[in-house]
Amino acid sequence: MTFNGKPIKTFIKKNAPAFALRWLKELGVYKAFTPPVGQVKFGDFNRTTPFSTQFGYDRGGPVDRYYIENFLQQKAGCIQGRVLEIGDNEYTLRFGGKQVTKSDVLHIHSNNPVATIVGDLSDAPHIPDNSFDCIVLTQTLHLIYNAKDALKTCERILKPGGVLLLTSPGISQIASDEWQSTWFWSFTATSMRRMMGEVFSEQSVEIEQHGNVFVATSFLYGVGVSELTKEQLAAKDPNYPVIITVKAIKSHIS
Repeated sequence: MTFNGKPIKTFIKKNAPAFALRWLKELGVYKAFTPPVGQVKFGDFNRTTPFSTQFGYDRGGPVDRYYIENFLQQKAGCIQGRVLEIGDNEYTLRFGGKQVTKSDVLHIHSNNPVATIVGDLSDAPHIPDNSFDCIVLTQTLHLIYNAKDALKTCERILKPGGVLLLTSPGISQIASDEWQSTWFWSFTATSMRRMMGEVFSEQSVEIEQHGNVFVATSFLYGVGVSELTKEQLAAKDPNYPVIITVKAIKSHIS
């Protein structure tokens, strides 16, 4: 559509005042509006403290879990046989179900009542080689200082053809609970791809990143996932990764 020989959007942007462009954006007519310098309306985000320091658990659930659980749902067929999960086996049971023949839980502390294996994933010689068909490693790698060694352990203890399903935070607040003192890393798809490629074969690794500037901002403020739309959550911008997801398969060749 044109006006006076020019694309209508170009004409609107050049001639309409900022308040009119903002109004058109709110109506969904002109979505490309960017407020001029000094005319940004920060609204509820105009504060230096978050709405929630609990990742949004107290506001309908964390935004990052939306991506994590969608990823596990998509890869549910891989969660089968003997499965190892970290901390508890909630995702193993939810997404693996009857496909799981044995569920193990690794925890670094012996006081975890559901742990079947106690130890540090980055240094676990007591876990035998080729033991698991699948490892569910969600939101854990960033808490391990020797992250690459933890991946080496995963590769070693997976059976040939076994699958590692991993998620890790990108842009995120830092936990204020017991894990605050060991929150060492935030990853990007680039750093994860390089590290994974040094442990697993590059051809066997699938990496995706999820999020955009609005989702990342909302997550940092502690906005709950129920407060965002599916359209907002679905938009991907590689410059604003909230969650990194990885599927890696151990080679059949030793």
